[in-house]
Amino acid sequence: MDRQYRTDIAYYTTNQRIIANCNAITFINNSPYTIYVNNFPITVGNSLNIGGNSDEIDVTEYILDFRGATNGEVYVIKKINQ
Repeated sequence: MDRQYRTDIAYYTTNQRIIANCNAITFINNSPYTIYVNNFPITVGNSLNIGGNSDEIDVTEYILDFRGATNGEVYVIKKINQ
């Protein structure tokens, strides 16, 4: 039987704590400056993708940090196994 999953897409404009609870998570920086996820820099127009094997769940708490900027835009896409 094929394994089912759903995709959640969220949009953030302020610093956040994001608990993954998913198989894969992607952070897309749509801001006019570098943003940070757990102190890892994501430059303008780039993304960070963290994927797991088919039977894994990422339970990491990610810290989305705009470093004081007020016009940030980040999309977070999660693949959640059912």
